[in-house]
Amino acid sequence: MRRFRALPLAAAAAAATFAVPLAAVPAEAAASTIRFSYVRYDAKGKDTRKNVNGEFLVVKNYGKKKVNLSGWTIGYRAALKNSPLTLYFYRKNVIVLPGRQFVVRMGRGKNTKTTLYQQFAKHTWPNVKGGAHLFTPADKLADSCTWNSRRGYKKC
Repeated sequence: MRRFRALPLAAAAAAATFAVPLAAVPAEAAASTIRFSYVRYDAKGKDTRKNVNGEFLVVKNYGKKKVNLSGWTIGYRAALKNSPLTLYFYRKNVIVLPGRQFVVRMGRGKNTKTTLYQQFAKHTWPNVKGGAHLFTPADKLADSCTWNSRRGYKKC
């Protein structure tokens, strides 16, 4: 099984830009409030190295308390152990405030408070049929967003 990981150096550099107190909701309690809101699984135009960031996932906090996504993962399959691709929230203190969202972009870039770049050089999501599955640090499935369309995006 092959697993890809975001570059720890980029994640560590971004951690310094994100200063929010750590009193966030535990992952188990947050599982029902943290969900995908949007997935752009097919970047606009032809798939090239120049538009890898055109593929992205948006995770939203639908709850009333902030949630720390550190240790959460996103996989291709609904069972994380079967997923050929796993995206990690390496950065400490990936805090998502109530009603706010966090973007996970597939390409290269500098991480910010609201965006994590996976540092991939190639497109990762299937352009027609696939799914993204969000897992807590305990590998409990928190949410899924699947698609079977050539539209290129899905509101989850």
